[in-house]
Amino acid sequence: MTDVPEKLLTLRNILKLAHMHFAIFYNDTTISTVEEGEKLVSNDISKLAPTLILETEAGFLAAVISGNARLSYKKIKQQLHLKNVFLASPEKVKQVTGAEVGQVSLINPSLLTIVDIHLLEKSEVFGGCGVSNYTLSIRPQDLVTINNARVFDFTKENLDICN
Repeated sequence: MTDVPEKLLTLRNILKLAHMHFAIFYNDTTISTVEEGEKLVSNDISKLAPTLILETEAGFLAAVISGNARLSYKKIKQQLHLKNVFLASPEKVKQVTGAEVGQVSLINPSLLTIVDIHLLEKSEVFGGCGVSNYTLSIRPQDLVTINNARVFDFTKENLDICN
């Protein structure tokens, strides 16, 4: 394993200072997709929690969903009273978060964060740390607390995923 990236040390310190229950795992390869993360969660992809960066007329927001769900733009627009909501381009994701698509951290203090209510059914979820080759495990309620996130139902079942 190489030296721990500064960004990862900062994340760890933020979580420790807030007394969050978490673990950070080193992965031999970068996990950027649900398919790549399946082994990490013993094929229970509902424990995977990708962070998607959305662009709106009000600015950017981070949306944390379950690995077995898809965004419902309609629900997000209704709940947040927005007219335009779409996935940010990879270039804008990098600009806003400092991370590549698929590696965006679950913790984004500078962004409005929304967490899908279905994630709260899990005892822990796994997602990005903002750097390649590392995965964050955290309790969903701690994820909500540390991000001061809004929680509501903004997903729909992903019928494209076969169990």
